[in-house]
Amino acid sequence: MLSKSGQTRVTQLDGLRGIAALLVVACHVVSTLPGIGGVFSNRAVDLNTAETWAVFSPLHILWNGTPAVHVFFVLSGFVLVLPFTRPGAVPSWAQYYAKRFFRLYLPAWASLAVAVALIALIPRTASPLQSAWADMYVVNPTVVQVLKDGLLMLNASTINTPLWSLKWEVAFSLLLPAYVFLALRWRRVWFVKIGLALLLAAVGGVHHMDALIYLPIFAIGAVLGVERERIRNLTRSWPRGAWFLVAAVGLFLANAEWVSREEPIPGVEALVTVGAALIVLLFVSCGAAKRLGDSAAAQWLGRVSFSFYLVHLPIILAGVTLFRSVSLPLALAISVAASFAAAELFYRYVEQPAHRLSMAVGRAVGRRIRQNDDGRDAASRVPTPAGTRVGAMAEAAPGRRR
Repeated sequence: MLSKSGQTRVTQLDGLRGIAALLVVACHVVSTLPGIGGVFSNRAVDLNTAETWAVFSPLHILWNGTPAVHVFFVLSGFVLVLPFTRPGAVPSWAQYYAKRFFRLYLPAWASLAVAVALIALIPRTASPLQSAWADMYVVNPTVVQVLKDGLLMLNASTINTPLWSLKWEVAFSLLLPAYVFLALRWRRVWFVKIGLALLLAAVGGVHHMDALIYLPIFAIGAVLGVERERIRNLTRSWPRGAWFLVAAVGLFLANAEWVSREEPIPGVEALVTVGAALIVLLFVSCGAAKRLGDSAAAQWLGRVSFSFYLVHLPIILAGVTLFRSVSLPLALAISVAASFAAAELFYRYVEQPAHRLSMAVGRAVGRRIRQNDDGRDAASRVPTPAGTRVGAMAEAAPGRRR
């Protein structure tokens, strides 16, 4: 289903983004629990039966945040490349960069301010009532930390850790011309390009090189976006059973890191990326997945997903600090409810105005570029003596009007 405002927005992918954001929030909620939270630093930690099932069974799908972030990156590659696939599209990179800066940075800076304010009001403290994972987020923000986090180009501190992924969003955004070039060239071997991207992700995982782990994920999304019609045609006649298999394989690979207590194989990140790509493919081409993505709940989550992602963790940590002595489950329930409400407010009063500002800045940059082009064209024209018939005809010709 395409949006009413244009032909390039695939609305069910908004719903998928919202579902992925919900999984990230669920991951942080479950990780706050004293038993499960310890498993991230030590897989051999003692877990009771319920905790073991929650971590090392298919139930982990319901709260695994890692593949959700991989889905975000595939979707970013898919969505940002779409405007450049329209017939006759001519990129204005200055306009694009101006819009992208305000679209990413203003909400990120506002979320950082929210996190600092919450820490000032409700200082985070370690406690046996919460997990060791939650204890890692105890921090007293410094000006230097805040400024570094605000750059979105370095590893985020524990003030508002979800900002770590924006480092890669910014890198991808800066490199988008290269991604568009590669996605639009050599169209016949699109599957080879995806294979090479997965190979790079595997190499990055084996050698612990974050840039090679994450940047190829955007390339996969960009290729899928460019080849979306080809892929739809290839999969149009697939039976329901085939899509069930795609879903099962995608979910299994996306959660390959947690299939057993053993440490995952080196390069498992590439398997997670394959799973994320299959999930995106599912929502692009499978009717049932499209309907799920276009459902009212998923669309609302998709609308506020960026805001939800940015503000939820500081709110959860503040709520846990405030109410854990009463009841940790109650603290988490209150925090999640507050995160939903805050996401809607943040969207209305921060993200949406930032988006409108980014569009206005983009239009202003576009106008300035056109004015400069017109000025250069006017300067390059040879003046014709006034009163000559040729000059009069040239001025009257519609093709010469500016």
